[in-house]
Amino acid sequence: MISTISGGPTMVGTSNNSIKHYVRSTYAHQVFSTEQGRLPKTQKTGWAFITFCEEEERGVILPHDDPIIIRADISNFDVGRILVDTGSSVSLMFADAFNELQVPSHLLDRSPLGSIHLPISIGAAPQRTTITTPFLIIDCPTAYNVILGRPAMALMKVFISTHMLLLKFPTPHGTGTVRGDQLGARSCYTSAVKSTNRQHRGEALAVTQAPVPPRAGTEHLEDPREESATQQAEPVEDL
Repeated sequence: MISTISGGPTMVGTSNNSIKHYVRSTYAHQVFSTEQGRLPKTQKTGWAFITFCEEEERGVILPHDDPIIIRADISNFDVGRILVDTGSSVSLMFADAFNELQVPSHLLDRSPLGSIHLPISIGAAPQRTTITTPFLIIDCPTAYNVILGRPAMALMKVFISTHMLLLKFPTPHGTGTVRGDQLGARSCYTSAVKSTNRQHRGEALAVTQAPVPPRAGTEHLEDPREESATQQAEPVEDL
């Protein structure tokens, strides 16, 4: 069972030194904030307040535990079945979807499958945001086209309401919103379950019953007297 998706091209890096520096920088930030009684100054970007209200539940079938499935423009293609996964430290694109984008294979970091930086846009103009983020290209059966990981959402400054299936993010023209596709989420779930059931049935058909070993005391011992006697030599014809 895979609980989280980790690794891949993240801002932390993969070397031991970069990982240690990443952890130490967090510790130093906490110590500084405690000693000074305030956080270090950061550049303000002029965001508007981002809030969620009860009226935004409208249109969502409640109660639910559906994942957030969205549409986005990736490399100038309208791509659906994108799973928003805050537990993944990397964004994934599955091979079938990648092939539809008609991206030259030489742009991949490794061949035939590897990672590639692609532009992705969410929201409707003018409340729209675009970033360029790395995707790992993998080839395996799935109900999704893309899994959008935590680094990409952090770069877009996305705020998520799983209850409302709603994403919000700041833009220079106000707060952008993207509503999750609840019907699409349930369709993906149905496809995944059917695929799993087919796999299990195939595995069951491939299993044959092993012969049952005899119980102690019931073994049949061969009698050497039952072996055929050695044929005696006889003359072929009378002399």
